[in-house]
Amino acid sequence: MKTNRTLALLLTATLFAAAFAGCIGEDEAEDTTETVKIGFLNPQTGPLEADAPGFSWGVAQAIDDLNAMPGDVVFEAVEVNSGCDGTVGSTGAQTLVDSGVVAVVGAACSGASMGANAILSAAGIPMISYASTNPSLSSDADYPLFYRIVPSDAIQGPAAADMMSEAGATDLAILHMTNDYGSGLADSVETAWNETMPMCSAGKIGYEETATDFAASAQAIADAGCSAVFLSSYINDAALIIEALHEANYTGHIFSGDGPAGVGLYEKYADDDSGLANVTVTSPRAGSTYGDFDARYDANAAEVGSIKQYVLTAYDATMIIGKASQEDGSITDAIESVGTNYEGASGLLNFLDNGDVGGAGYNICTYSGDSTDADGGFACNKYWTAEGGVQSA
Repeated sequence: MKTNRTLALLLTATLFAAAFAGCIGEDEAEDTTETVKIGFLNPQTGPLEADAPGFSWGVAQAIDDLNAMPGDVVFEAVEVNSGCDGTVGSTGAQTLVDSGVVAVVGAACSGASMGANAILSAAGIPMISYASTNPSLSSDADYPLFYRIVPSDAIQGPAAADMMSEAGATDLAILHMTNDYGSGLADSVETAWNETMPMCSAGKIGYEETATDFAASAQAIADAGCSAVFLSSYINDAALIIEALHEANYTGHIFSGDGPAGVGLYEKYADDDSGLANVTVTSPRAGSTYGDFDARYDANAAEVGSIKQYVLTAYDATMIIGKASQEDGSITDAIESVGTNYEGASGLLNFLDNGDVGGAGYNICTYSGDSTDADGGFACNKYWTAEGGVQSA
């Protein structure tokens, strides 16, 4: 009886141990789920602060879509402030390095991307900007492991010049921020314009991106009788400048680049909406859009706001990084592989050898001066390509 009792106890212990081992195995299987952290540099402060929630929405939508893919991978966005500033961007980049991200979405502002790149490239971490357009970023030697899915302002300058010429402008004043974005775009526009047309006597006027008083500059442009003025600005300062131009009784045509483009300008413009009538801007053109994210944005546009094209590019940058993280080999090689003939919400993307994209040209969009009309008071009825110039949409 003693022997049988001992055998029974041993059998019970063996069965319990097997069951316990099975439980441990299940727990260990759950613990093997891979977490992929994707960094996100977002301008939560600074001149693009108003657009940050829209960029964040685009990234969050991409994270949801990545997590819906089959596999035992959990994708997570690690969001930090890039502040539209090189110092803030580099600080945020270091936080992302310390967080163990595989690659970084951002930054938006060119200066922030430049500052962040120094930190990220030293750590071997690639970044894909969704909105930085300064031509200097095209240098792979100066900014290694930097990719962007918006075209350089070296391309936007000729687009803007053709837009203004086609609209009947005969001479031009340029009012621009003195930061990396504002100066780079202003120089590109001036170079392209001067190829065929003269500058107005008011010339090119620079201002700090934190400036809020534009009365003197606006009056100088009005007094010179310039037929057109181009604003190399963000959304907040563009609204203030347009108000100042009207107060100075300026009657010429007001143009701008992509910085303030979108229905959000109505929200920032303090005067009556009619003051934005006929303001015309360039905005990167998606060409064909793939998938359903473009439609998702349109369905939520009133809530999301921001510059639509850059919400689309923020989404695409996140998706490219997420998909690349599941490829074999280095993350950089995988980004270049995934980013070849990539059918994105912002168009068909192909990374060039220096990390740039050629783009699909620029939309030419005009404000009606009535934010309640059918298209929100912002219609893109023309577009520009390097091959065809200005064309009807």
